[in-house]
Amino acid sequence: MSSCSKIKLPWFYKMKKLILITTISSALMLTGCDYFKKKKEDSVATLSEWSCTNPENIDHIQKYLKNEYLSEVQKSIETSGYSADQALLQKINDGLKFEIKNVRTITADPSKTNQLECESQLLVQFPKGLQQRAENAFVEYQELCEECEERSTSLRNYVEEGESKLTLANDQLKGRLNYNVVKTDQDGLTLDVMNQDAVIQGVTFVAAKAVLYESYMKENKRIKEQADLSATADAEQTALAQKSMDIRKKELDEEQVKQVDRLNQTWDRLSDEKKAQTQQDQTDWFEKRDVDCKVISQKSVGEIAENDRETYQRQYAYWDENLRQQNQAMQYAKCFNQRTAERIIYLNNSIN
Repeated sequence: MSSCSKIKLPWFYKMKKLILITTISSALMLTGCDYFKKKKEDSVATLSEWSCTNPENIDHIQKYLKNEYLSEVQKSIETSGYSADQALLQKINDGLKFEIKNVRTITADPSKTNQLECESQLLVQFPKGLQQRAENAFVEYQELCEECEERSTSLRNYVEEGESKLTLANDQLKGRLNYNVVKTDQDGLTLDVMNQDAVIQGVTFVAAKAVLYESYMKENKRIKEQADLSATADAEQTALAQKSMDIRKKELDEEQVKQVDRLNQTWDRLSDEKKAQTQQDQTDWFEKRDVDCKVISQKSVGEIAENDRETYQRQYAYWDENLRQQNQAMQYAKCFNQRTAERIIYLNNSIN
């Protein structure tokens, strides 16, 4: 709600020959600054209305709160991004009642002040069953709310856990409402409503959730269907990635067996003298091959230029942790085969 702004709503009524004009001004801040003014022509008539329990003043506060709610609920729905059940909204708005009860005058001696401090209980009656519908909608809403870090267990808890001490039960919202009755310099009366925002926001939240319930359900259903389709497509791509990897792994394993056999054959062809000269170098080479290939195998696919990636690696977006581990082992095997082939060439050159 915005900062304090005055909206004048004149009304007239007659009491014998006395004409009393009431002006209503409202504010949209939490503390409120809602003025209900009555000009007087007779001091007795004015004093008789200078009371926390004056029915006409209470009626105007109730109507004012209803109008504030109607404005807020419309804005809440318009900014929600979802379509509301307009028929249900109309039913709620038509039947919603703001009732001020249990009024108590806090001012100790009204004769010594120009301001009466009043305290009351505000009760808002929802149509039967609306609270449960709003609770169901709240569950759907929280599934959609990505920015909701702390989630309430229920709509009732969400409404009641604030500092305003609202209570929500049995299709009723209750809260404390304070207002002042003030005598003005122009011999009129002003009604200042102090803390209406908390109740208005609570009522708006419940009503808005109820009328958006079906939209929430439809959106969650759509998201779930899309997620299911996406999961199916991902599963198919993951299966393809696994198949491609299995084929390549078989090739690397077969090549590794061949390269080891060729290396052994090449070593056997060396003379005893050459073997003795090369033995330490061969031992060092074995260690270097193992270390180098372990380091190279840890390189992620994202670090490999796209043109240098093997066919199976082009499915890396669909890998799970198990496939990533398999790729690391295959990277090691590929390095092992390449380094072994290079060593065979080196040893063959030493023979010649």
